[in-house]
Amino acid sequence: HNELERLLRACKTSNWPKLYIIVLMAITTGARRSELTNLRWTDIEIDEQIAYIRTSKNGLPRTLPLTNKVTEELNKLPRKHEFVFYSERIPSKPYDFTKLWLKALTEAQIFDFRFHDLRHTCASYLAQGGASLIEIAEVLGHKQIQMTKRYSHLCISDKKKLINKHFFDVT
Repeated sequence: HNELERLLRACKTSNWPKLYIIVLMAITTGARRSELTNLRWTDIEIDEQIAYIRTSKNGLPRTLPLTNKVTEELNKLPRKHEFVFYSERIPSKPYDFTKLWLKALTEAQIFDFRFHDLRHTCASYLAQGGASLIEIAEVLGHKQIQMTKRYSHLCISDKKKLINKHFFDVT
């Protein structure tokens, strides 16, 4: 949690003002980098708090629920180009924020961490918050539950509740 706070603080002070919102979206939706950078304004329904991924890694479209904070931040952004995270030099292309991402990690004193790890962070937070593996798979867009099982050790509290609920009177 401490690392997350430091990272978000570093992103807020980035030279690219959209770094904070793209990192926040990655953490809260579990979306892949390419899914976020390819988002177009036509893919987002702010009032419904939804973003649509046209084609995910597994070839299927998926829907990302957006938090209140994400929609609040999206509402602050200008909608002057097709892409939400467009390149200033070539607005018809997504912005490559790699250098600014690495700078934010350095400022936050976070090492050996990739943007894709935000997807794992999302899953971990969900698991620790009591989400089931099926729910986590749905958020991440996993076709097969096998991909999600790596988070099963974080879902122990739900397992305890389940066992106690069904075997409370066994002596």
